[in-house]
Amino acid sequence: MKKIYVLALLLVMATGALAQRIQVVDVDGLPIAAVCVTNEKGALVGSTDNDGWLRDAKGNSHLYFSHVAFKAMDVNIDTIPSGTVVMQDANFQLTELEVKPKELLYAQTYYRCVYVCDEGPIYFRAGVVDNTYEFAKQKFSSKTRSVARGKNGLYRFIISTLVGRYIDKWARVDTINNYKRILRAADEGKLFLTHEATGRTVVSDTISVLGTIDVDEQAGRRTTNFDVWTYDDHVEATKAAAKEAKTGKKQKQKKEDYTASHGYCEIYNIDENGQSRIDDLVMKQILVSGHFEQMDQDFVILLETFTIERDYIDKKEFKQVRKENEVEMDINELRRLEQNYHIPPLAPNLKAAVDQLFKKELEG
Repeated sequence: MKKIYVLALLLVMATGALAQRIQVVDVDGLPIAAVCVTNEKGALVGSTDNDGWLRDAKGNSHLYFSHVAFKAMDVNIDTIPSGTVVMQDANFQLTELEVKPKELLYAQTYYRCVYVCDEGPIYFRAGVVDNTYEFAKQKFSSKTRSVARGKNGLYRFIISTLVGRYIDKWARVDTINNYKRILRAADEGKLFLTHEATGRTVVSDTISVLGTIDVDEQAGRRTTNFDVWTYDDHVEATKAAAKEAKTGKKQKQKKEDYTASHGYCEIYNIDENGQSRIDDLVMKQILVSGHFEQMDQDFVILLETFTIERDYIDKKEFKQVRKENEVEMDINELRRLEQNYHIPPLAPNLKAAVDQLFKKELEG
């Protein structure tokens, strides 16, 4: 009788664990990767994998879902017996661009980055980036001009700012976007593209699936999800294995004090030929999800970038733009900027937690 009771208890526990699994999809039923999931306090719950699965809701009944391309939403998971969450498109649009005979093509991007751990957001960084392309020299340049930061605790601040310079770099427009990189690697036989009936193209290498490509011809938009970091790791691992096989010597592995997975999403406007330029970046997201071994703590770095201005300008006009953008912003200016450019807001729990970071910054 005792054994039956224990088995029954284990079955109930297993059923509860299975009920904590949630899949996040778009309105067409396609899985959404790299969705950041937090609870009511803004503390990290996890992120979705390439198949849109959040593996464990960790006992939370109320969850908030954040992704650059979709409207942030909060869900009581007791109301979704199917275990499926459907996110709606954010519908963020680029401003219209008038062609002018000027020296530079200019694209201004706004980014915000929130660093979330088991206890909630501990670091927030936002800023404005000037991206230009000089036609005569065929030269691209990009520089972060204005930055605002909110943080919680010196030790945590030191940890989070280790990636600060990378955050500014990630927020810039890429000279070679991931879509072009995928096509180049596919031509070289390093990546494989599988076209599905849904219209989605799955990107993989010899080891695993690394991402997807979705083209909305009606909207003139292409969405590329690609885990570039894992791809690079696979390339290095393959080289190391080949070297080991050739020399017979085992390669020394670099030991890290953390483990991490990555998600990258970029959305570009495209013309009738599927082509895009630097100013066609609509928005992008980088999500780093990992675990610090020494502190036994999970973390997520969620970076969202939006193109807010684009124009043809001359160098004199650009000099004035740079001057205007050399202003240190506070949280109120950030909120006004987001409203003026209709940038999709953060999930309310994260927004409230970020406001508290800036409040502590002023008080401290």
